[in-house]
Amino acid sequence: MSSEVLNTLILATLMAVVTGAGYYVTKKQQPAELTRLEQQEEAIRLAQAEVETLLVGEAQASAEAREALARWNARYKVLPNELTSADVVQYLNALSRVGFKSFDLTLAGIADNGTHSVYTYNVTGEAYFESLYGFIWNVENNRAMYRVRDLQITKSIVTRPNPETGVDRMEVMARFSFAVDAYFAGQQGMSAPDSLMSVPAEAFPPRRPFVNMFFPFVLESLPPNTDDLVDVEEDSLSSVVGGTAVFVRNGEMRSLRAGDRIYLGRISSVDPTRAIIVADLNKGGIRERIELHLATGERFRQAIGSSTLERSSGPVLTTPPPAPGTPDAIREGTYTPVPIPADD
Repeated sequence: MSSEVLNTLILATLMAVVTGAGYYVTKKQQPAELTRLEQQEEAIRLAQAEVETLLVGEAQASAEAREALARWNARYKVLPNELTSADVVQYLNALSRVGFKSFDLTLAGIADNGTHSVYTYNVTGEAYFESLYGFIWNVENNRAMYRVRDLQITKSIVTRPNPETGVDRMEVMARFSFAVDAYFAGQQGMSAPDSLMSVPAEAFPPRRPFVNMFFPFVLESLPPNTDDLVDVEEDSLSSVVGGTAVFVRNGEMRSLRAGDRIYLGRISSVDPTRAIIVADLNKGGIRERIELHLATGERFRQAIGSSTLERSSGPVLTTPPPAPGTPDAIREGTYTPVPIPADD
Protein backbone atom coordinates (compact mmCIF):
# COMPACT_ATOMS: atom_id res chain seq x y z
CA MET A 1 0.00 0.00 0.00
CA SER A 2 1.34 3.24 -0.99
CA SER A 3 2.09 5.97 1.53
CA GLU A 4 -0.56 8.25 0.03
CA VAL A 5 -3.31 5.71 0.63
CA LEU A 6 -2.07 5.01 4.14
CA ASN A 7 -2.03 8.70 5.01
CA THR A 8 -5.51 9.12 3.61
CA LEU A 9 -6.82 6.24 5.75
CA ILE A 10 -5.16 7.65 8.85
CA LEU A 11 -6.60 11.10 8.24
CA ALA A 12 -10.06 9.68 7.56
CA THR A 13 -9.88 7.64 10.76
CA LEU A 14 -8.80 10.67 12.80
CA MET A 15 -11.54 12.78 11.24
CA ALA A 16 -14.15 10.13 12.11
CA VAL A 17 -12.90 9.93 15.69
CA VAL A 18 -12.90 13.72 16.07
CA THR A 19 -16.34 14.01 14.47
CA GLY A 20 -17.76 11.28 16.71
CA ALA A 21 -16.25 12.81 19.81
CA GLY A 22 -17.56 16.25 18.87
CA TYR A 23 -20.99 14.81 18.18
CA TYR A 24 -21.02 13.06 21.59
CA VAL A 25 -19.88 16.15 23.45
CA THR A 26 -22.29 18.46 21.59
CA LYS A 27 -25.35 16.27 21.52
CA LYS A 28 -24.99 14.19 24.69
CA GLN A 29 -22.64 15.66 27.30
CA GLN A 30 -23.15 19.41 26.87
CA PRO A 31 -27.03 19.34 27.05
CA ALA A 32 -26.87 17.32 30.27
CA GLU A 33 -24.35 19.74 31.72
CA LEU A 34 -26.43 22.72 30.55
CA THR A 35 -29.54 21.25 32.19
CA ARG A 36 -27.60 20.68 35.41
CA LEU A 37 -26.29 24.26 35.37
CA GLU A 38 -29.76 25.68 34.69
CA GLN A 39 -31.19 23.68 37.59
CA GLN A 40 -28.37 24.88 39.83
CA GLU A 41 -29.00 28.50 38.76
CA GLU A 42 -32.75 28.12 39.51
CA ALA A 43 -31.95 26.67 42.92
CA ILE A 44 -29.64 29.61 43.65
CA ARG A 45 -32.36 32.08 42.61
CA LEU A 46 -34.92 30.33 44.84
CA ALA A 47 -32.50 30.35 47.74
CA GLN A 48 -31.79 34.05 47.20
CA ALA A 49 -35.55 34.83 47.11
CA GLU A 50 -36.02 32.81 50.29
CA VAL A 51 -33.22 34.75 51.96
CA GLU A 52 -34.78 38.05 50.91
CA THR A 53 -38.16 36.90 52.25
CA LEU A 54 -36.52 35.91 55.51
CA LEU A 55 -34.80 39.29 55.73
CA VAL A 56 -38.11 41.11 55.19
CA GLY A 57 -39.79 38.89 57.81
CA GLU A 58 -36.90 39.50 60.21
CA ALA A 59 -37.21 43.27 59.78
CA GLN A 60 -40.99 43.13 60.34
CA ALA A 61 -40.58 40.87 63.37
CA SER A 62 -37.95 43.23 64.79
CA ALA A 63 -40.27 46.21 64.36
CA GLU A 64 -43.13 44.33 66.04
CA ALA A 65 -40.80 43.24 68.84
CA ARG A 66 -39.64 46.82 69.41
CA GLU A 67 -43.26 48.01 69.50
CA ALA A 68 -44.27 45.22 71.89
CA LEU A 69 -41.26 45.97 74.11
CA ALA A 70 -42.13 49.67 74.16
CA ARG A 71 -45.71 48.85 75.19
CA TRP A 72 -44.42 46.42 77.79
CA ASN A 73 -42.03 48.98 79.24
CA ALA A 74 -44.81 51.59 79.27
CA ARG A 75 -47.18 49.41 81.31
CA TYR A 76 -48.36 50.82 84.62
CA LYS A 77 -50.73 48.15 85.90
CA VAL A 78 -49.71 46.32 89.06
CA LEU A 79 -50.73 42.86 90.27
CA PRO A 80 -49.89 42.54 94.00
CA ASN A 81 -48.33 39.28 95.11
CA GLU A 82 -50.99 38.85 97.78
CA LEU A 83 -54.42 40.46 98.05
CA THR A 84 -57.17 39.77 100.57
CA SER A 85 -60.86 40.05 99.89
CA ALA A 86 -61.15 42.49 102.80
CA ASP A 87 -58.68 44.84 101.05
CA VAL A 88 -60.74 44.82 97.85
CA VAL A 89 -64.05 45.34 99.69
CA GLN A 90 -62.62 48.26 101.66
CA TYR A 91 -61.28 49.84 98.45
CA LEU A 92 -64.56 49.53 96.53
CA ASN A 93 -66.53 50.88 99.49
CA ALA A 94 -64.18 53.87 99.65
CA LEU A 95 -64.76 54.62 95.96
CA SER A 96 -68.54 54.52 96.46
CA ARG A 97 -68.77 56.73 99.53
CA VAL A 98 -69.85 59.77 97.48
CA GLY A 99 -73.01 59.94 95.36
CA PHE A 100 -74.30 56.43 96.11
CA LYS A 101 -77.60 55.79 97.89
CA SER A 102 -76.86 52.06 98.19
CA PHE A 103 -73.89 49.87 97.31
CA ASP A 104 -74.01 46.13 97.97
CA LEU A 105 -71.33 43.67 96.92
CA THR A 106 -70.85 39.96 97.47
CA LEU A 107 -67.88 37.74 96.72
CA ALA A 108 -68.81 35.45 93.81
CA GLY A 109 -65.61 33.44 93.88
CA ILE A 110 -61.84 33.29 93.52
CA ALA A 111 -60.04 31.61 90.63
CA ASP A 112 -56.44 30.59 90.01
CA ASN A 113 -55.79 30.73 86.28
CA GLY A 114 -52.17 29.61 86.41
CA THR A 115 -50.68 32.91 85.29
CA HIS A 116 -52.70 34.96 87.80
CA SER A 117 -55.51 34.83 90.36
CA VAL A 118 -58.72 36.87 90.42
CA TYR A 119 -61.47 37.79 92.88
CA THR A 120 -64.93 38.25 91.38
CA TYR A 121 -67.63 40.35 93.07
CA ASN A 122 -71.27 40.97 92.18
CA VAL A 123 -72.30 44.58 92.84
CA THR A 124 -75.77 46.14 92.95
CA GLY A 125 -77.01 49.51 94.15
CA GLU A 126 -78.35 52.96 93.33
CA ALA A 127 -76.41 56.15 92.58
CA TYR A 128 -76.42 59.37 90.62
CA PHE A 129 -75.55 58.75 87.00
CA GLU A 130 -72.44 60.92 87.17
CA SER A 131 -71.31 59.31 90.43
CA LEU A 132 -71.60 55.86 88.86
CA TYR A 133 -69.55 57.02 85.87
CA GLY A 134 -66.84 58.34 88.22
CA PHE A 135 -66.77 55.06 90.15
CA ILE A 136 -66.26 52.99 86.99
CA TRP A 137 -63.59 55.41 85.74
CA ASN A 138 -61.64 55.16 89.01
CA VAL A 139 -61.90 51.36 89.17
CA GLU A 140 -60.65 50.75 85.64
CA ASN A 141 -57.97 53.48 85.51
CA ASN A 142 -56.13 52.97 88.78
CA ARG A 143 -52.76 51.22 88.77
CA ALA A 144 -54.23 47.94 90.01
CA MET A 145 -55.78 45.54 87.51
CA TYR A 146 -59.57 45.70 87.90
CA ARG A 147 -62.28 45.05 85.33
CA VAL A 148 -65.97 46.03 85.32
CA ARG A 149 -68.17 43.80 83.17
CA ASP A 150 -71.80 42.80 82.63
CA LEU A 151 -72.95 46.34 83.45
CA GLN A 152 -76.72 46.85 83.51
CA ILE A 153 -78.38 50.20 84.29
CA THR A 154 -82.02 51.16 84.70
CA LYS A 155 -83.35 54.63 85.38
CA SER A 156 -85.12 55.31 88.67
CA ILE A 157 -87.08 58.50 89.43
CA VAL A 158 -87.49 59.10 93.14
CA THR A 159 -88.85 61.98 95.22
CA ARG A 160 -86.82 63.04 98.23
CA PRO A 161 -86.96 66.13 100.47
CA ASN A 162 -84.51 68.88 99.71
CA PRO A 163 -82.07 68.93 102.64
CA GLU A 164 -81.94 72.74 102.50
CA THR A 165 -85.63 73.62 102.10
CA GLY A 166 -87.37 70.42 103.16
CA VAL A 167 -89.55 70.55 100.03
CA ASP A 168 -89.80 67.36 98.01
CA ARG A 169 -87.78 67.30 94.80
CA MET A 170 -87.40 64.75 92.01
CA GLU A 171 -84.08 62.97 91.52
CA VAL A 172 -83.14 60.81 88.55
CA MET A 173 -81.03 57.93 89.79
CA ALA A 174 -79.34 54.90 88.23
CA ARG A 175 -80.04 51.43 89.54
CA PHE A 176 -77.16 49.24 88.49
CA SER A 177 -75.66 45.79 88.64
CA PHE A 178 -72.27 44.62 87.42
CA ALA A 179 -69.38 42.30 88.17
CA VAL A 180 -65.90 43.42 89.27
CA ASP A 181 -62.76 41.33 88.74
CA ALA A 182 -59.72 42.10 90.91
CA TYR A 183 -56.49 40.49 89.64
CA PHE A 184 -53.44 39.58 91.73
CA ALA A 185 -50.58 37.04 92.06
CA GLY A 186 -49.32 37.49 88.51
CA GLN A 187 -46.30 35.67 87.11
CA GLN A 188 -42.82 37.12 87.41
CA GLY A 189 -42.51 40.27 85.29
CA MET A 190 -46.23 40.65 84.65
CA SER A 191 -46.55 43.66 86.96
CA ALA A 192 -45.01 47.00 86.17
CA PRO A 193 -42.05 47.73 88.46
CA ASP A 194 -42.33 50.67 90.82
CA SER A 195 -39.32 52.26 89.13
CA LEU A 196 -41.36 53.04 86.02
CA MET A 197 -42.30 56.67 85.51
CA SER A 198 -45.77 57.52 86.78
CA VAL A 199 -48.35 58.12 84.09
CA PRO A 200 -49.25 61.84 84.09
CA ALA A 201 -52.81 62.80 84.94
CA GLU A 202 -53.30 64.58 81.60
CA ALA A 203 -52.87 61.24 79.83
CA PHE A 204 -56.14 59.98 81.29
CA PRO A 205 -59.65 60.91 80.18
CA PRO A 206 -61.46 63.42 82.41
CA ARG A 207 -63.35 62.05 85.39
CA ARG A 208 -66.29 64.28 84.53
CA PRO A 209 -67.40 63.74 80.92
CA PHE A 210 -68.59 66.60 78.79
CA VAL A 211 -71.77 64.61 78.15
CA ASN A 212 -72.83 61.99 80.65
CA MET A 213 -73.48 58.93 78.50
CA PHE A 214 -75.55 57.32 81.25
CA PHE A 215 -78.00 60.17 81.72
CA PRO A 216 -81.34 59.98 79.85
CA PHE A 217 -82.08 62.65 77.25
CA VAL A 218 -85.86 62.70 77.83
CA LEU A 219 -87.56 62.14 81.18
CA GLU A 220 -90.60 59.90 81.44
CA SER A 221 -92.25 62.20 84.00
CA LEU A 222 -91.91 65.89 84.81
CA PRO A 223 -90.38 67.14 88.07
CA PRO A 224 -92.78 68.47 90.70
CA ASN A 225 -93.32 72.21 91.12
CA THR A 226 -91.47 72.31 94.43
CA ASP A 227 -90.87 76.10 94.30
CA ASP A 228 -94.60 76.87 93.72
CA LEU A 229 -93.88 78.74 90.48
CA VAL A 230 -96.49 80.01 88.03
CA ASP A 231 -97.67 77.28 85.67
CA VAL A 232 -98.49 79.07 82.42
CA GLU A 233 -100.36 76.00 81.13
CA GLU A 234 -102.68 75.87 84.15
CA ASP A 235 -102.79 79.32 85.79
CA SER A 236 -104.85 82.05 84.13
CA LEU A 237 -103.43 85.26 82.68
CA SER A 238 -105.23 88.16 84.37
CA SER A 239 -103.71 91.28 82.81
CA VAL A 240 -100.75 92.75 80.96
CA VAL A 241 -99.60 96.13 82.25
CA GLY A 242 -96.54 97.68 80.64
CA GLY A 243 -93.91 94.98 80.63
CA THR A 244 -95.55 93.00 83.44
CA ALA A 245 -97.84 89.99 83.11
CA VAL A 246 -100.17 89.21 86.00
CA PHE A 247 -101.23 85.59 86.61
CA VAL A 248 -103.66 84.16 89.13
CA ARG A 249 -102.33 81.12 90.98
CA ASN A 250 -104.38 79.57 93.78
CA GLY A 251 -106.26 82.86 94.23
CA GLU A 252 -103.01 84.85 94.49
CA MET A 253 -101.83 87.49 91.99
CA ARG A 254 -98.34 86.83 90.60
CA SER A 255 -96.46 89.49 88.57
CA LEU A 256 -93.85 88.30 86.05
CA ARG A 257 -91.56 90.07 83.60
CA ALA A 258 -89.37 88.81 80.73
CA GLY A 259 -86.66 86.51 82.09
CA ASP A 260 -88.56 85.53 85.27
CA ARG A 261 -88.72 81.85 86.18
CA ILE A 262 -91.89 79.84 85.76
CA TYR A 263 -92.62 76.16 86.17
CA LEU A 264 -90.44 74.25 83.64
CA GLY A 265 -89.03 77.41 82.06
CA ARG A 266 -88.96 81.22 81.85
CA ILE A 267 -90.95 84.10 80.45
CA SER A 268 -89.40 84.97 77.08
CA SER A 269 -91.24 88.21 76.25
CA VAL A 270 -94.21 90.38 77.30
CA ASP A 271 -95.97 92.35 74.53
CA PRO A 272 -98.25 94.95 76.19
CA THR A 273 -99.49 96.26 72.83
CA ARG A 274 -101.01 92.97 71.69
CA ALA A 275 -101.32 91.53 75.22
CA ILE A 276 -99.33 88.40 74.27
CA ILE A 277 -97.02 86.51 76.63
CA VAL A 278 -94.35 84.13 75.24
CA ALA A 279 -92.91 81.43 77.51
CA ASP A 280 -90.15 78.90 76.77
CA LEU A 281 -90.56 75.51 78.50
CA ASN A 282 -88.31 72.48 78.90
CA LYS A 283 -90.52 69.47 79.54
CA GLY A 284 -87.96 66.96 80.65
CA GLY A 285 -85.90 67.31 77.49
CA ILE A 286 -88.64 68.40 75.06
CA ARG A 287 -88.59 72.13 74.44
CA GLU A 288 -91.73 74.08 73.63
CA ARG A 289 -92.70 77.74 73.15
CA ILE A 290 -96.15 78.84 74.34
CA GLU A 291 -97.99 82.06 73.45
CA LEU A 292 -100.73 83.25 75.81
CA HIS A 293 -103.30 85.72 74.43
CA LEU A 294 -105.04 87.82 77.06
CA ALA A 295 -108.05 88.61 74.89
CA THR A 296 -108.94 85.00 74.00
CA GLY A 297 -107.19 83.08 76.72
CA GLU A 298 -105.90 80.64 74.07
CA ARG A 299 -102.48 79.03 74.31
CA PHE A 300 -100.52 78.31 71.15
CA ARG A 301 -97.55 75.88 71.16
CA GLN A 302 -94.63 75.37 68.84
CA ALA A 303 -91.32 73.50 68.98
CA ILE A 304 -88.21 75.68 69.44
CA GLY A 305 -85.31 73.44 68.48
CA SER A 306 -83.51 70.33 69.62
CA SER A 307 -84.24 68.68 72.91
CA THR A 308 -81.89 69.46 75.73
CA LEU A 309 -81.89 68.30 79.30
CA GLU A 310 -79.87 69.53 82.23
CA ARG A 311 -77.24 67.00 83.16
CA SER A 312 -77.12 65.16 86.41
CA SER A 313 -75.19 67.05 89.05
CA GLY A 314 -74.35 64.04 91.20
CA PRO A 315 -71.14 64.30 93.21
CA VAL A 316 -67.96 62.60 91.99
CA LEU A 317 -65.09 61.45 94.18
CA THR A 318 -62.29 63.92 93.39
CA THR A 319 -59.47 62.24 95.36
CA PRO A 320 -59.90 58.47 95.04
CA PRO A 321 -57.76 56.33 97.35
CA PRO A 322 -54.99 54.20 95.82
CA ALA A 323 -55.86 50.58 95.13
CA PRO A 324 -54.45 48.03 97.61
CA GLY A 325 -51.20 46.48 96.50
CA THR A 326 -50.10 49.38 94.30
CA PRO A 327 -46.89 51.34 94.93
CA ASP A 328 -48.98 54.42 95.78
CA ALA A 329 -50.82 52.53 98.54
CA ILE A 330 -47.52 51.20 99.89
CA ARG A 331 -45.98 54.68 99.95
CA GLU A 332 -49.03 56.15 101.69
CA GLY A 333 -48.95 53.39 104.29
CA THR A 334 -52.45 52.08 103.53
CA TYR A 335 -51.13 48.70 102.39
CA THR A 336 -48.26 46.54 103.60
CA PRO A 337 -46.86 44.18 100.98
CA VAL A 338 -46.39 40.51 101.80
CA PRO A 339 -42.74 39.48 101.33
CA ILE A 340 -42.04 36.89 98.64
CA PRO A 341 -40.59 33.69 100.19
CA ALA A 342 -37.07 32.89 99.08
CA ASP A 343 -36.47 29.83 96.89
CA ASP A 344 -34.96 26.85 98.68
